[in-house]
Amino acid sequence: MDNYRLRGPSFEYEPPPRVDFDNSTGAVVRCSAKGQPIPDIWWETKNGSAVREVPGIQHLRPDGSMVFAPFAPIQYRREVHDAIYRCVAANVAGRIGSREVKVRAGT
Repeated sequence: MDNYRLRGPSFEYEPPPRVDFDNSTGAVVRCSAKGQPIPDIWWETKNGSAVREVPGIQHLRPDGSMVFAPFAPIQYRREVHDAIYRCVAANVAGRIGSREVKVRAGT
């Protein structure tokens, strides 16, 4: 344990401020962080609520990426496809939040 040092999270890859995509292609918004211990990564909405997966529309990968699946125009959900998100990384040594990420899907 002598070599074990706590280190708060820092972004290895911070998501971009804007992600535009077409409904026929979908998108992957990457986020990764390092720290000691390895930080947990999750996504929040603009109001600070944790992002909940929407089956077939949006899901969160174990690597910290948020995935928007291709969708039919009738499946468009404004609260998912035209929204502001933030990636958060935390461990016992600290917590960081990314810049706001404006996501917009075109149909």
